[in-house]
Amino acid sequence: MLEWLKFVLVALLFGGGLFCLFVSLFGTFRFDFTLNRIHASAMCDTLVLLLFLAACAIVAGFDLMTLKFLLLAAIQWCTSPLVSHMLVKMEYMTDVHLPEHCALPEDDACKKEEA
Repeated sequence: MLEWLKFVLVALLFGGGLFCLFVSLFGTFRFDFTLNRIHASAMCDTLVLLLFLAACAIVAGFDLMTLKFLLLAAIQWCTSPLVSHMLVKMEYMTDVHLPEHCALPEDDACKKEEA
């Protein structure tokens, strides 16, 4: 009975991870604007990794490998917002057509850093 419960839990975690992954992929390829694409991919990447690693931790059992899975998820959780921010800042600084798509602040602090 315990093996079936473990199987169902792992299947649900993998299924949830696959669902979030496909939603993220759909949003990434569906949107036309670059900032929307970055947002769609950045919102799900950590959740997908966490669901997959939780399923792998249940399959492997709770030992040193589980600690490695948790460490990997923590590193991803810390670096994903930074990478997304850097991509958005690069888009903000290089896209000349950005004011056509969204309102920009009047004091251009990022542009002043370049000068």
